[in-house]
Amino acid sequence: MHALSTRPEPTPTPTDETRVIEFDDDAFGDVLAAIHSETAREILLSVRDEPLTASEIADRVDTSVQNASYHLRKLVDAELVRICDNVYSEKGCEMKCYRAVDTALLLTTESR
Repeated sequence: MHALSTRPEPTPTPTDETRVIEFDDDAFGDVLAAIHSETAREILLSVRDEPLTASEIADRVDTSVQNASYHLRKLVDAELVRICDNVYSEKGCEMKCYRAVDTALLLTTESR
């Protein structure tokens, strides 16, 4: 989207697939590190239903944009959140929109 102040439409892509991460997988630690704090979990929930920018997320979870961006990087690295689009502010600044990855997640200590 390249018009000023535009937003991507919420486009959930439901899936019946479950992402399974085993205890000895490197991703297991990444996921735990990404969701270790209450702020991170609030951020993950805030982008579950609609795409939001870092500043919108910060407002919703009552934190700074810098703190929201820190948690968003960890959530993106753990593949729990994805960048779904770029939007432009009224001042013409490009901003990333984030959305939760729409899949079930199973962390397990058992090997499959």
